[in-house]
Amino acid sequence: MPEPLLQVENLVTAFQTDSGLMTAVDGVSWSVTAGKTLGIVGESGCGKSVTAFSINRLLPQPHGRILSGRILFEGRDLVTMPDEELRKLRGSEIGMIFQEPMTALN
Repeated sequence: MPEPLLQVENLVTAFQTDSGLMTAVDGVSWSVTAGKTLGIVGESGCGKSVTAFSINRLLPQPHGRILSGRILFEGRDLVTMPDEELRKLRGSEIGMIFQEPMTALN
C-alpha cells in the first residue's frame, strides 16, 4: 500500500472562549494517498472547516490552537514545522479553496 500523502492522527483543536476551552475537533484521524480524493462532509458546526484550518495552521489567533495530534504531509509534521517552512509549502504544495456556503453546490 502506498504511503499517505497527507495523514491526520488524533487531531484535537480547541478555542479559548469566555466560558473556557471549547474543543472543536476531538480525535480526528484519516489519511489520503497521492492521486486519491477525500471528501469531508458533515453537519454545520461539526468541525470540517476547523480541521482544514488546522491542517494549514490558519486558525484564528490568539484563540484557536491545536492541542494534540499530528498532521503529516509527505512524512513531515505540519504541527511542529517552523512557520517559515510551512509558508513555503502553502500555495505551492498545500492549498485550501475557500467557498461561499450558499453557492458551493450551485
